[in-house]
Amino acid sequence: MKNSARIIGFCLIAGMGVSTFSCVSSQKYNDLLEKQEACSSENRELQKKNQSCGESLIESQARGERLQKQLDKTQTELDTLRRNYILMASDLAELQENYKQIDAEYKSSVSGKDALIEQLGIKEAELAEKESQLHAQASKMAELQEILEKKDQQINSLREAVSNALLGFKDKGLSVRMSEGKVYVSMDEKLLFASGSWTVSPQGREAIYEIGNVMAQNPDIRIMVEGHTDNVPLNGKGDIKDNWDLSAKRATSIVRLLLENKNIDPSRVSACGRSEYVPLSPNDTPENRAKNRRTEIILTPDLDELFQVIAQD
Repeated sequence: MKNSARIIGFCLIAGMGVSTFSCVSSQKYNDLLEKQEACSSENRELQKKNQSCGESLIESQARGERLQKQLDKTQTELDTLRRNYILMASDLAELQENYKQIDAEYKSSVSGKDALIEQLGIKEAELAEKESQLHAQASKMAELQEILEKKDQQINSLREAVSNALLGFKDKGLSVRMSEGKVYVSMDEKLLFASGSWTVSPQGREAIYEIGNVMAQNPDIRIMVEGHTDNVPLNGKGDIKDNWDLSAKRATSIVRLLLENKNIDPSRVSACGRSEYVPLSPNDTPENRAKNRRTEIILTPDLDELFQVIAQD
């Protein structure tokens, strides 16, 4: 309304005698209105994307919690199997000793021979059942152990492959570590982005392409990209509304670069903005805030095979 009033006022002045100037045309005014509407539309779209990222975060966190619970359940079951194995082995030894005693009694006694034979038959059946159960438990435990060891070897090999591929970026704000059976590739903001930007730098693109090459050779590894910021609020101008928006856009930028490698299945990859809420250090100094402004690529092995074995009777 203020702009309209200014334009009308300007037009009146122009009509009162200033012949060398002309009023802003209605066409230009309409153009301005259209630009305003486009900006409003873009802002609504960004809000939808931010909401979608939040839903993706909740889903990713829920999946992570489910996986952790399943892993905890697996470890508990493995411990239970070990305890059962020890108890069954003890029972087996006791049954074997009883069998020897009964057999000795049978051979040394003529009277009660039939009863002893019956007892021997019962003990032999019990012994066979215990041996069968023990064998089944030992087989399942060995299979679970083999899968866990294979996953450990796989994740160790993956960490080594990623580390070797990124040797050239070791002193440029990039680190590779293992935690809870996952590989974490952490990259500082200075390696990937200018302040407030989500456009990946040329050097950052090189690092992402190297990671993509390793991932293309490991098709059963899931890839989660997380964007992190410090707690300094953004002014909300332009295309970025806040730290949630910035972290989500940065994570999505990395995912798009990874998927330029056509050998990576998009269903393996997810992007998530974590904003300022998962800091590495307190946001109390410029140095700590710089540590918190990072992007992490989290690599997780596929555990479907393990859960299928656990689900078997």
